[in-house]
Amino acid sequence: MRLQAIREGPFGSWVSGLGPTSTVEQMERRLREGWTQAVEEVAGWQPRRWRAAVRWLSWLPYLPALQKLARGGRPRHWMRNDPVLGEIVAGDPRERRRQLEHTPLEPLIEGFDEQADVAGAWARHWRSLWPDSSRDPAMLRLAGAMREHRRRLADLPETTGSQQELLRLEGLLRRSFRRHPLSAVACTAYLGLLALDALRLRGTLVTGALRERGSVAR
Repeated sequence: MRLQAIREGPFGSWVSGLGPTSTVEQMERRLREGWTQAVEEVAGWQPRRWRAAVRWLSWLPYLPALQKLARGGRPRHWMRNDPVLGEIVAGDPRERRRQLEHTPLEPLIEGFDEQADVAGAWARHWRSLWPDSSRDPAMLRLAGAMREHRRRLADLPETTGSQQELLRLEGLLRRSFRRHPLSAVACTAYLGLLALDALRLRGTLVTGALRERGSVAR
């Protein structure tokens, strides 16, 4: 019933192919695919000089997994089946930094150093893709606010939920979208809001699936 309601909404194409017996791994993979497709569509609306920067946003859902790998963590099963991450986790964990070479994620190599800051490496490369970034103070302010949001999330105690911080980010993105129409800022803010909605969708799907599995088990 939950899937049927989602199919009738704006995320309908994101859950195509999923059914009552779909696993959590299948759901998460489909959401990553939906996000990638959405980013590609939005990139096509932008001036050519901004498209590479917008397309780089497609890797955002991978950053937590890549951060885990950068710290030497064991890969989850889905990573081995992923067309990009599979190449990275197939070999010796000590060689992951080198294994990024010649993949679309090569710019993240510096995030696999001793400090293991994949998100920081992602953000630096994103900035390098901006055209005339120094002339766009609104984008610089938005990027700085997003960096601060990431820092606050990282500093939250393990017993503290992130809901309040996510709501704060959502408010920032909405204001940025309204104040800078038809600009790279509006594009970035729109995708940021879409990512937050996708995060909530993931929570709904995964929680529902786990509850149904639990009810079956009982």
